[in-house]
Amino acid sequence: MMLLRNIWLLMALVPLSLLAQEVTVLPQRAFPKTVSAGNYSGIAWLGGQRYAVVNDKSPTAGFYLMTIETDRITGALLRVNEDSFLTSGLPNRDEEGVCYLPHTQTLFVSSEADGQIVEYNLQGQLTGRKLNIPEIFKTAYPNGSFEALTYHAPSHRFWTTSEFTLKADGEQPSIDRKIKNRLRLQSFGDDLQPKEQYWYETDSTAVKKRKGRSVLGVSGLAVLDDGRMVVLERELYFPKKQIGSFSHVKLYIVNPTSQQPGEVLRKTLLTEFRTKANLTRRSFANYEGICVGPKLADGRQLLILISDSQNQYRGVLRDWFKTIVMD
Repeated sequence: MMLLRNIWLLMALVPLSLLAQEVTVLPQRAFPKTVSAGNYSGIAWLGGQRYAVVNDKSPTAGFYLMTIETDRITGALLRVNEDSFLTSGLPNRDEEGVCYLPHTQTLFVSSEADGQIVEYNLQGQLTGRKLNIPEIFKTAYPNGSFEALTYHAPSHRFWTTSEFTLKADGEQPSIDRKIKNRLRLQSFGDDLQPKEQYWYETDSTAVKKRKGRSVLGVSGLAVLDDGRMVVLERELYFPKKQIGSFSHVKLYIVNPTSQQPGEVLRKTLLTEFRTKANLTRRSFANYEGICVGPKLADGRQLLILISDSQNQYRGVLRDWFKTIVMD
């Protein structure tokens, strides 16, 4: 009896964020009849079954509106339909991330080409507003700037980070350099000015082989209702002849509200999975976008992921969607 009492006492002293969380990782699905081939890189939930999606190689700058229907009991994907493409008519900016502001009914979209995060109305037109990006982010490596973007309405905070370590902060990981990305997780207020900044460290490469190419970084963020955040770390590995390529996704939970700005965020693994491209499997999916979706009938939270198929590269890759359910 005393032993049982001591166990319960120890559990009571453990922060809730460190306790194991039940997660259901559902199968990925593609919808080639209703979603055109693309380079989908970011997704935001607009409410109901409506979502905004950005394509880093869309014909012009803008975003897609999609309908995504999921099962209210299981969270499984039922239907995805590409409804329309709304554009400012300006050249594509390598749009990578997107978030929705309910109180203004506008979208903010991040770009790797110019390192800016700008606002659109839901008709696809630029409003002229943009986040005031700190100068340090101008030292991003090529194709390694803002992939991830999310917004938390209760705290009135945007959150973003670069995909890779900034030049000012060090080198990127690689197969030969088994180091971590050291990233600046940056917040902004509704006044569009920078606020809190934290350090976030990715894992080092999981590739044991020395031949080929590895890309490791943060490609997505999704903030939960309670202020905790899901960080999408993904590593892509490409051997010389492509056979044996894989994408390894890890979803971590961090809680900026429990730490002081300037600290390295503690992270807890939520789940991980791997997709592959080899002689027998063609499940390879480069997941670049993630968002918080609706809650299921029993109150569990749905996460929705979207992949970049490089326009269905060589007819092998597909535009995969995936759902994950967390208690």
